[in-house]
Amino acid sequence: MSSPSARVHFEHSGSHLATVEIVRGGRSPIIASLHRSLVALGLVVSTYQARTGPFELMERVVFERRDGGVIEAPLGEAAKAAILELVIEGGPQAPRGEERPGEEKA
Repeated sequence: MSSPSARVHFEHSGSHLATVEIVRGGRSPIIASLHRSLVALGLVVSTYQARTGPFELMERVVFERRDGGVIEAPLGEAAKAAILELVIEGGPQAPRGEERPGEEKA
């Protein structure tokens, strides 16, 4: 999934979803919103990494089922849909005084 301001890459362990890497313009992390969505699906974050670049933020999230099992196809597809929805919506609001890419000041 790519857009002018975001890139999403899903990684699999065999045929099971294991990791997502999200690169977005700006510096507002999406992890809080993402965590809520994953927990609602019965998934937990086992590893989170964030790296900033001059104009973007890269977040890498490794997740697993709450019971320790693998994330099989139906749950993996639900997780992908939830992640993509958050990224497309733009994730968290930009702090006051900052604009998200594509927004104009009023």
